[in-house]
Amino acid sequence: FIQNIYGNAGMAPLMIIGSVPLYNMMAVVVLSVFKPGQSGLDHTVVKKTVKGIVTNPILIGIVAGLVWSALKIPKKVISSIGNVATPLGLMAMGATFDIKKAFGKIKPSAIAAFMKLIGLCAIFLPIAVKLGFRTDKLVAILIMLGSATTVSSFVMAKNMGHEGTLSSSVVMLTTMFSAFTVTGWLYILRHFMLI
Repeated sequence: FIQNIYGNAGMAPLMIIGSVPLYNMMAVVVLSVFKPGQSGLDHTVVKKTVKGIVTNPILIGIVAGLVWSALKIPKKVISSIGNVATPLGLMAMGATFDIKKAFGKIKPSAIAAFMKLIGLCAIFLPIAVKLGFRTDKLVAILIMLGSATTVSSFVMAKNMGHEGTLSSSVVMLTTMFSAFTVTGWLYILRHFMLI
């Protein structure tokens, strides 16, 4: 989005690289604490949570990518792998998707999708504008707040012992509707000459 609008990504990638590890660490904490059959917060849960953060594939990937970039190793192979990662994740999610279970969780899925695509943006974009964020930085904040839920949330939920129905439903709903909502938010920001 940022490169399509501005051509040069500027500081936005650094903002995203800074926030993605925080999102993933928080996801590991939430998934560990609220794991099915979990009876409360004890030493074992804390130990598993720390282990989950340290062994989180997304966090390991970010660190590996930073090392790769620092060593100036050619990026062609990594770019090719990166281009197929999301489609493969969506295919895996689709192959395990249970429509009956999804309809059983339609209300929380719809609420989560609404919060992701509209609620978070409605709350935090005005705050970002008030703090002085504009142009590519404001678009980066919009994308972090209001884009589709990443398929890695489904993979992470499954790997941490959750059923995955709710996360796969949210991924599906936000993927379907984000084209409309993100376009709407971009229109609003452009209308007020903020981007």
